[in-house]
Amino acid sequence: MLSYPASNPVFTETQWFYRRWWWLMLGATALMLVPLLFALDKPQGRQAAAVAGPLLVLVLAGLWLIRLRVRVDAAGIHYQFTPFLNRWRHWPWHEFRQVQPRTYSPLGDYGGWGIKGFPGNLAYNVWGEAGLQLVFRSGNRLLLGTQQPAELRRVLAALHQADPTLPISLSIK
Repeated sequence: MLSYPASNPVFTETQWFYRRWWWLMLGATALMLVPLLFALDKPQGRQAAAVAGPLLVLVLAGLWLIRLRVRVDAAGIHYQFTPFLNRWRHWPWHEFRQVQPRTYSPLGDYGGWGIKGFPGNLAYNVWGEAGLQLVFRSGNRLLLGTQQPAELRRVLAALHQADPTLPISLSIK
């Protein structure tokens, strides 16, 4: 069993979809709904408002609730993507062939944000172009997005320095 110093390097991050541009989206949607307000005295206007209002609230609430949590420590890599993966997933270091920080194109490489990709090559991301590429011994791949690539790289370097047998690659990809 390896011993790590009391100041064991740990990376933790919580990300969500909430962004400033949401207010622009909300404002633009509200402007599109203004004609509905003038048509509320007509059955079609009431029906459209009855569908559009709750739908907008559901979409915004759903985006607000989605959280990607990642933790990297001496025990391994842990992640949770609520409300889709409500339990934490824990992967010890011996399960990986390679772990590497990387940049990627969310649209080009995975088709967007959220849970994307195909079985065997998935991405969990909410924003940006930086991530942690996990290559399992089985050959399957999982990319976890990050908003803190420099901090992630620093923690991975410290973990690799403490235990050079960890499958961490710090080369730029």
